[in-house]
Amino acid sequence: MLNGSTLNGATLNGGAGSIQQIQIGTAPAFVWQAMVTLGGVDVTALLIGAVTVDREEGAAGVADFALHYPPGADVPADITDRAVTIDLISIASGETTQTRLFTGVAAEPVWNALSRTMAVTCTDNLQQRVEALSVDAVDALVEGQWSLDVFDPLDGRSRWDYAVERLQSRQASLDCSPHGNLRVTSWYSEQQPHVLFGAGTTLYESIGVELAQLSSVTNRVELEIAYRYSRFRERRQQYSWIHPNTGGLGGLGGFCAWRSDDTELPTTEMVIDAAKDGGLTPVAASYYRLPPSMGNPCGDGSPWINSFDNLLLGASWTGATRWVQTVTETYSLTLATAAGTIEGQQVIARDGTSFEVEAPEGWEESLTSIDPDATDDEVAGDESPELGDPGDRDDEPRRLAALHLQLAMAHTTLIAAHRQTRVTWSAPTPMVLGIDLIHTLEIDDQYIRARGKCSRRVDKLDFDSGECITDLTISVMRGGGESDPLIIPARPGVLPAEPEQNPAREVISDTLPTQLGGKLASPAYDEAKPGFSGNYTNVEDLTLETFPRRLDGQVAEIPAADRDEYTATAAQLYRVGIPNDLLEL
Repeated sequence: MLNGSTLNGATLNGGAGSIQQIQIGTAPAFVWQAMVTLGGVDVTALLIGAVTVDREEGAAGVADFALHYPPGADVPADITDRAVTIDLISIASGETTQTRLFTGVAAEPVWNALSRTMAVTCTDNLQQRVEALSVDAVDALVEGQWSLDVFDPLDGRSRWDYAVERLQSRQASLDCSPHGNLRVTSWYSEQQPHVLFGAGTTLYESIGVELAQLSSVTNRVELEIAYRYSRFRERRQQYSWIHPNTGGLGGLGGFCAWRSDDTELPTTEMVIDAAKDGGLTPVAASYYRLPPSMGNPCGDGSPWINSFDNLLLGASWTGATRWVQTVTETYSLTLATAAGTIEGQQVIARDGTSFEVEAPEGWEESLTSIDPDATDDEVAGDESPELGDPGDRDDEPRRLAALHLQLAMAHTTLIAAHRQTRVTWSAPTPMVLGIDLIHTLEIDDQYIRARGKCSRRVDKLDFDSGECITDLTISVMRGGGESDPLIIPARPGVLPAEPEQNPAREVISDTLPTQLGGKLASPAYDEAKPGFSGNYTNVEDLTLETFPRRLDGQVAEIPAADRDEYTATAAQLYRVGIPNDLLEL
């Protein structure tokens, strides 16, 4: 057996600057003993064969041992779920060290009646211990990122699956310490190792190197993420009309000019009907009405009698329509190592998600029509205070959370793929007491130099051969290259803002013409012409064409690009550099 010296557990945990060098010298040989408790009872005296403990990052720890019960001894039949501890007691130079190797529960006992042996497979119960945690406890333990737009709702789901989802955004593993404590450990090694294995510190011909294979080294992740939301849009069409015979004057001046050669006039009801043309909702109107009855309004000695209060010499009104346009922003995001940017060397993984921001209903029907009997300048008021103004019903925090999460998950995928080179060696267990999955190890022995985070430890305590050997495995991260910050692209679907105007609210203005019949000089009636159409009161020739009395507004067609789904794409390439751990073969 190789001689050596124990490693102090406190020193190992002292930080990256504390390096312990294992050396073979004149130190005395170790004497070792396994100690196993089952259900709180010391069963060390019953051990036969070997005790093995296998703990690997990101997985439940497993231990195996066998107990021999002589004839007549009581054999416990119900040991499943009983607590198990495994310690190694090492004695050197009269100094005794007891170190915990495993804490867990008995999971799979197997009884052999002929040999009267109980083979027991144990687990540290990692998954079930996480399953017993609350959501808040999982959050505190694992940290990481999570989004309902990427993963399924938590109700009724496994806490273990939830923890695994959170881990996808971290370059770290969740496992248990030898004492059974849940922990999350980074994948990255320290610049200075916690333990350095120098010349002659490893068992001869025990070193194995497993190099990463091309097919499993993903170097490019392509994400396709669709983000959908609603754009509340509104168009307001403003119309103005004034009778040409008023000379453009208001008040009594315009009235008197019209009265000198009067004509038919539109009514407030006709204005409302005109505002409804093309499916518009009248939301505002102001009227230039004929004056009420007066004795001598124009100073010509002629009285004025008005039996109607809804005839108009002019009017301005607004018709509006609202609709919802679906906007889909697609983000084509690629994360690649240096090799992942070279055609022919790419090993591609693809992922993505699609999520939608739900918008409140009722926007299309939220306009309120004005009353045709309303007084001048009366407006409908705030048509939809609960729905707000036109604009995007997006959710920027949700967008950022989902995209950040997807980028972090892709980053983790690349890092995981580039730490698949593993170096394994063996050493006497008493020489490596205290080394755990949280430590950075470096080896410089038997023609290999390597440094990486310890990712697996396997202890085998063989009572028949007397061997007490531990296999240590480090994961070596390799790749190199430069990294770009994972900055989220700006939204590509945002409308270009216009000064002092909501880009989702369009306003169109139109001044309407007039057609009047009954004069020899009247042009032919044009039914396609918008505006007011009517006739003079004093017709010059009864054979002349009589114009229909109407008031129409021409409704501008909404372009298909403003109604159909609007799509926009943002593309971004992020370079991902991989730290290069020491590896010399």
